[in-house]
Amino acid sequence: MEPLPIEPDAPERIRLIEDPKGAWEDVVIKGRPPRVPVRPRVLESWIRCREAGVDPYTETPPPVIPAAELARLKHRNRDLIDISKPVMEMIEISVRGTGFIVTLADRQALVLETMGDREILEMAGRRKYVPGCLRDSRHSGTNAIALALEEGQPVQLTGAEHYNIHYHFWTCSSAPIRDPEERIIGLITLSGCSIGRHKHTLALVTASAKTIETQLRERALIEKERRLNTMLTRIYDSLTDGFMAVDNTLEITHLNSTAAKMLGMEAPETVVGRRLDEVALLDETLIETFESRERFDPGEIPFKTPGGFKTYMCRVDPIQNPSYKLMGVIITMSEKRQMFDMVRKISGNYAKYEFGDIKGEDPELKRQIELARIAAKTASRVLLIGESGTGKELFAHAIHSHSTRRNEPFVAISCAAIPRDLIESELFGYIGGAFTGARQKGMVGKFELAHRGTLFLDEINGLPLELQGKLLRVLQQNEILRLGDSRPIAVDVRVIAASNKDLLDEVENGNFREALYYRLNVVEIFIPPLRRRQKDIERLARHILERHCRETATCLPEITREAMEKLTAYDWPGNVRELENICERALLLSQGEPIGPQHLPLRPRRRTETGAYRALSLRQNSRETIEATLEQCGGNISRAARVLKIARSTLYRKMDEFGIPR
Repeated sequence: MEPLPIEPDAPERIRLIEDPKGAWEDVVIKGRPPRVPVRPRVLESWIRCREAGVDPYTETPPPVIPAAELARLKHRNRDLIDISKPVMEMIEISVRGTGFIVTLADRQALVLETMGDREILEMAGRRKYVPGCLRDSRHSGTNAIALALEEGQPVQLTGAEHYNIHYHFWTCSSAPIRDPEERIIGLITLSGCSIGRHKHTLALVTASAKTIETQLRERALIEKERRLNTMLTRIYDSLTDGFMAVDNTLEITHLNSTAAKMLGMEAPETVVGRRLDEVALLDETLIETFESRERFDPGEIPFKTPGGFKTYMCRVDPIQNPSYKLMGVIITMSEKRQMFDMVRKISGNYAKYEFGDIKGEDPELKRQIELARIAAKTASRVLLIGESGTGKELFAHAIHSHSTRRNEPFVAISCAAIPRDLIESELFGYIGGAFTGARQKGMVGKFELAHRGTLFLDEINGLPLELQGKLLRVLQQNEILRLGDSRPIAVDVRVIAASNKDLLDEVENGNFREALYYRLNVVEIFIPPLRRRQKDIERLARHILERHCRETATCLPEITREAMEKLTAYDWPGNVRELENICERALLLSQGEPIGPQHLPLRPRRRTETGAYRALSLRQNSRETIEATLEQCGGNISRAARVLKIARSTLYRKMDEFGIPR
């Protein structure tokens, strides 16, 4: 038929005709313009269906998908169904006994759920108006579900407004349901007998659709928040640092599992809701952070745990709203060990040398290296005895590098290089305000920095006598006490000490505590001076020259025979350290020419056997040396002690030790 003229869009307030059957016959059956007014949306739908060849008299019901496919369809739309069902039940209750059926369809016009009186459900079932049926206009002609889906608006169709004649005794009101992104995801429909008018059914389904949409938005927001919280929780829980959120009333509102474990709790829920001052000791500095709204840089905060107080390095970041009102703070908690590891990497608190860096073939030196290798495999304390410049720190580095603590800190401190009034704070640290001039946030001592690692106490003989007692207590108790603090801190530190004097002589002279000497001297290693290693001087000189040339990218000069004889004839009071200085100076003076005697400004002086190495000679060759000296002195103890240059009490002790009669 010729295309039908369509009236311009008219508002829905156009009066509906009591019986649109005449208009339906004109358009659908006869293909001509309607003689009576009909709503534009209905007229347009009739025309589309007629042009598509839809049979208005067909008794063939719309297709119904198989049960398995319907089950999958419901699973895909489970959120829509779960939220819509309670709303459908309320509608069904409100229209119960009036012959209406409530249906829920998806965005493809496939019916998902039906509810209603038994009679109306049976009648709908005979027309296959059941879950799984397809209600689009191509299969069912003009109907409320299809028209609401096509136009995206609520619609009510009565009687002959339906395209198929077998639906003319129905009144159907349908409204689309949109997701939070405004996409149509379904339709809710109320259908019943077309006898009489049902003025309120369209308003009812429209309000129901809005209710479902609101609940979908709320669920989406809740789900989004839940996913975000889950994601943030997993991120926070994967971090090694502890995170704790505290509001402006000091109540703990959030914390991750790491923080809970650091507080000795099994789960964060056991801490949330408690006040911060219930689990932490709040000092003035931290309280000022809450009041000043300024960031609290990493500092120590003691926390109360089931096992007692435990201190963590903490950073406190205030949280403010756009109006700069303080809402609370975020506290980041770190193990002190993590901070110390960072400090170790930055400050160089790690061993830099191996036993292979100790150069020399002297038999005595090799014996001491072997003893050091054996000591490295144990947890025993080591006492290094040797003159200045012999390489005591090199030995200490090598022992640590070959120990089970090799991956832990190596911290060195010279006990003689630090003023007497500061050495205690350097070793043990102090809390903020412990003394005049102290840092506000306190300081960590060398023992804490060396926790689980090695502490090298160089020139231990220079440690003040009054501090030796405190060091002895630390070695006995394995815990320190910071200056100004009353809480002991457990430490696990291996101590390697070094001295350029014989500590036994220092003990007898009253300069060193005997108990501390025996605490330190588990393994005693004597490092021979360079003058006792004549064969090593040439080897060391060439090694030093090669290293300097490699570092400065210069050619290695030759060393004349005369220059080498001058080096080996020198007594080297400064030991290897002096040899390094001489070799470096010779490189500068030679300017690439062979190094001769004129490039070696050596002082013509000889050093006598004093100090630590004399003790080495006595301890290794004591019996023969003492017996020969006593025989030479006619048994005079005082004269023999003067010849040996040791205290008389030391000589007596040595004689008793070796069974030499007095």
